[in-house]
Amino acid sequence: MNPNDLPLRDIHLPPDIGWWPLAWGWWLLIGLVLLGLVTLVWWLLKRPTSPKRINLSAQSSALQELTRIEQQYKNDPLGLVRELSVLLRRIAISLYGRRSVAGLTGLSWLQFLDQQGGTPVFSQRFQQALTELPYRAQGSADVSTLVQEVRQWLSAQASAGKQHV
Repeated sequence: MNPNDLPLRDIHLPPDIGWWPLAWGWWLLIGLVLLGLVTLVWWLLKRPTSPKRINLSAQSSALQELTRIEQQYKNDPLGLVRELSVLLRRIAISLYGRRSVAGLTGLSWLQFLDQQGGTPVFSQRFQQALTELPYRAQGSADVSTLVQEVRQWLSAQASAGKQHV
C-alpha cells in the first residue's frame, strides 16, 4: 500500500495567540501605571513651586511667641537675643525649607534674613547681636529695637505672601 493513497491530512497547528483580550496580569500592570501617573500629577500640583509665605494664622502664632519670649526674658537680654535667634531660625525653616536655611550661619544667615525682609537691617545693625551674643556669657544689645525688627520681618513675610497669592 502506498502512503500517498491513504486519506490522511497534514498536521493542523492551533492559531497564534492574539494580544487581545489581555491577560489579568497586563490589566493589573496598566492599573498600577495609571495609579502612578495620577499620583505623580497630584503630587506635582500639590507641591509648592515657590517658597511658602507666612499665612495669617502662622503670623499671629509667631507674633504670640515673640510676645511670650519678650515677656519671659524681660530681665535677661542675652536670653532674649538667644530666643529671638531661635525663633527667626524656626520661622525661616518652616517658610523656606530646611535645605535652604539650616546651613546658613554668620553673615550669610543675616543676609538671607535681609533679603527676605527687604531691608539690610540684620546684617548692618544686629550682626554682632545675632551671630556672637547668643554664645557669650555677657554682652549687651539694643534688644527692644531688635524685637521691633523681628516683628517687622514677620510682617514683611505676611505681606509678601499676600502679593504672591
